[in-house]
Amino acid sequence: MRIAVIASSTGGPLIIEEIFSDFPALFFTIIIIQHLPASFIETFRKHLSLVTRMNVLIGSEGHQISEKEIIIAPAGSHLTLEKNRIIHLIDGEKQHGVRPAADYTMVSLKHRVDDRLVGVVLTGMGQDGAAGIAHINDLNGFTIAQDPHTAPIRSMPQSAIETGKVTEILSPKGIREALIRFGSGL
Repeated sequence: MRIAVIASSTGGPLIIEEIFSDFPALFFTIIIIQHLPASFIETFRKHLSLVTRMNVLIGSEGHQISEKEIIIAPAGSHLTLEKNRIIHLIDGEKQHGVRPAADYTMVSLKHRVDDRLVGVVLTGMGQDGAAGIAHINDLNGFTIAQDPHTAPIRSMPQSAIETGKVTEILSPKGIREALIRFGSGL
């Protein structure tokens, strides 16, 4: 299975909309960890579902991921993946001052022979996603950071870049193209 995990915070919803506008239904799962208050998660899900052909849903306990899905982590819970397939929601301590934290999700990924992984860090304040990018890179996954010059808030992608484990630094348009290639098996 192909799995992409995207870390996003301040300024992220607009960047995510740019990446996923008219995005085709492809054979992979995308998990978005967007730092948003609970009152905005359903609105974000509905809006994203209007611009993409992928099925957009909010992650729930025990959900088995499948292809052609974009899963948004619910506010207030860390999202982990058991055996890279089954969602578990954890109400643990905040990480980097946020819950959900992308690092929590990314670091839960395991090496599986049949899986291909990609990690993406978009705009945001702080360091969430940096440890996760390093972990995905160590699993031979593909890693992307948004070019800080295109990010409304640069510190999250810059922190990922500073790990030395980012495969590519791309604009939102470049991230879109890379995700389409990844989801198409190219």
